[in-house]
Amino acid sequence: MAFSAVAVVAKALTLLEAGQLSVLSFGEEVKLLHPFEEPFTDVSGSRLLQQFTFAQRRTRIVQLMEQTCSIFNHAKRMQANSSAPVETAQLLIIISDGRAVCHEGSDKVKTAVRRAREQNIFIVFVIVDNPENKHSILDIQQPIFEAGNKVQFVKYMDNFPFPFYLILRDLSSLPSVLSDALRQWFELVTSSNR
Repeated sequence: MAFSAVAVVAKALTLLEAGQLSVLSFGEEVKLLHPFEEPFTDVSGSRLLQQFTFAQRRTRIVQLMEQTCSIFNHAKRMQANSSAPVETAQLLIIISDGRAVCHEGSDKVKTAVRRAREQNIFIVFVIVDNPENKHSILDIQQPIFEAGNKVQFVKYMDNFPFPFYLILRDLSSLPSVLSDALRQWFELVTSSNR
C-alpha cells in the first residue's frame, strides 16, 4: 500500500501543478531518489519506486528532517537565483507506518520537526496502517516512567511528534484525505502571506 500511496501523492501533486517534486527514501539512511530539478514523469516514477526496499531496520527521523530541510533550503536558494524570486511555501509529505519515530528521543524529534516548521515547511505525516485493524498504530501503548518507579501506559498516538498526520487504512480514501490536507496547507500559506 505504501507504493500506491507514493504514486497517488506524486501523481496528484503533478496534476495540480503544485510545483517541483522531490522524493526521498528513509530508514537508517536517507537517500534522494528524485531531485527537485528533474520533472516528474511516469518513467521517473516507476524508476524511483523500484528503489524502495523497505528493508531498513530503523527509522532515523531526525536525519530525515535535517536532510529534508537542507534540500528544501537549496531549492529555495535556486529559486531565489532565478529571474523572478517569489516566497516559497514548501510541503513535506512523509509516508510511513509511523512506528518508532521517536527511538532517537522524543525531544530530538520534536526539535527537528519544530525547526522545519520554523523554515516554513508544512509537514503532513501519512501513516499507512493495517487495513484489517490488526495491530493498528492506534492500539500501541507506550510506558511512561514516573517518580517512585511507577509506570503508566499511554497511547502512542497521544505523543506523536507530528501535529498534522493522517491514518490511511484504505488507499481509495487517500485522494479525499490528501485533498483535505492540501486545502489546509493552501489556507495556511495564503493566510501567512497576508
